Amino acid sequence: MNSDSIDRSWRALPALRLPLSGFLEERGQGVDNLLATLVRRITGGNLAYLGVPADLVYRLACLCSRWSPDLQEFIAQVLERSGNLDHFLTQPAATDHHADMYGLLEASITAAEFAMNADHDARSRKPLPPIVSELQQICSATAFLFDLGKVYSEHPGQDLPRSARRQLQPHADLSRCWRSSWTTLARRNPILAAWLDQVAGRRSGATAAVRAARALTHNAVRASWRSDSQLLPV
Repeated sequence: MNSDSIDRSWRALPALRLPLSGFLEERGQGVDNLLATLVRRITGGNLAYLGVPADLVYRLACLCSRWSPDLQEFIAQVLERSGNLDHFLTQPAATDHHADMYGLLEASITAAEFAMNADHDARSRKPLPPIVSELQQICSATAFLFDLGKVYSEHPGQDLPRSARRQLQPHADLSRCWRSSWTTLARRNPILAAWLDQVAGRRSGATAAVRAARALTHNAVRASWRSDSQLLPV
């Protein structure tokens, strides 16, 4: 996230006070699963015309089942409220990796998978770990949204030079994409919102737990950039 933070949550909830467990609040069964609804729209609803490959839809659905309800709702709202959902689903990720149509979605899914399991191989069809820790869920969600700001870029650039930096930075427009959704989450689950802000941020003085979570997220994103696309050129 850029230096113009979406919220000064770190002042109200400094990282030293963030718990290592219990911050992903369970939701009732009657709550709408917004991300699952989005997946259904991609396959058979008003987004089906985009032609998102079934393999990517399947992998996204598998991720949905590992994210907590609050994380699912947050991610779905971020995607919708970015105003450029079609771009996220269809555009290339960069000129030096996943450079074909649907590349950004594939790279984002791959990064989220690696955050849950560093050895995950989507080609094997092996399932993701049945139990994913709360902190890994946070890292996975952050990795998935890491480059969402690219939906505002007219032309894709290069990502691999970014991987040489000591600390990897999310796309500059990330906070623009999730600002309103994060504010909504902060009212509903302030601890989870604070964790997302900490992991996606770059402020110095972070605790060891936050630094470890950032490293896991960044390694997952870098690994996704280096991975080969499994999609056939469109």
